[in-house]
Amino acid sequence: MTKRIFIFTIFSILFSCSEKYVSFENYATYPVKFAKKKFVYPNNEFEIMLPLNWETKIENYEDNDEIILGIDAVSKPDNENFINAMSIQKMKPFSSKKDLKSEYDYLIEKLNQKASLEIVDSGKTDFLANEAYFIHSKSNSGNYAELEMIIIITKSKSDNNYFYLNAGASRTKELDKNMSMMLNCLKTFKQNN
Repeated sequence: MTKRIFIFTIFSILFSCSEKYVSFENYATYPVKFAKKKFVYPNNEFEIMLPLNWETKIENYEDNDEIILGIDAVSKPDNENFINAMSIQKMKPFSSKKDLKSEYDYLIEKLNQKASLEIVDSGKTDFLANEAYFIHSKSNSGNYAELEMIIIITKSKSDNNYFYLNAGASRTKELDKNMSMMLNCLKTFKQNN
């Protein structure tokens, strides 16, 4: 009987240690080196450094009333065939109050309604030069390589819209490196207008 309890205790400890949590701040400061390229949006609305070998696509949002403009940047599949992705979207406000905190609160409320997501951490951040909020969430399916995502929201300098900077990675053994690389890129986001 004591042998079973001992084995159960060891497995419980191993399982609890394998489900680690790394904070937004830790990802942002995790040291990682990679080649970068400068991307400037065609109308010069913003610029950002992106990983050199990632595919970048300027999205067409003609059929979407909320999204004004944006890009997607996607990695090549890794050895396990998982990808990482970033997107930057300029969006019309969801909140009728039209201030950054209200926009953040609205998004938190919407994400809390999704049973498939768990908000790990959120709040105001000095990650960007402009005032910003972040939301760090993950899928709660319990499956290997489920999605972990960080959203950073900041107000547009030129109008009453918002920029949403998104980084999404699969929760694999390379999660820390991949998330850190994407946050290093998002930190270079600069509005030009």
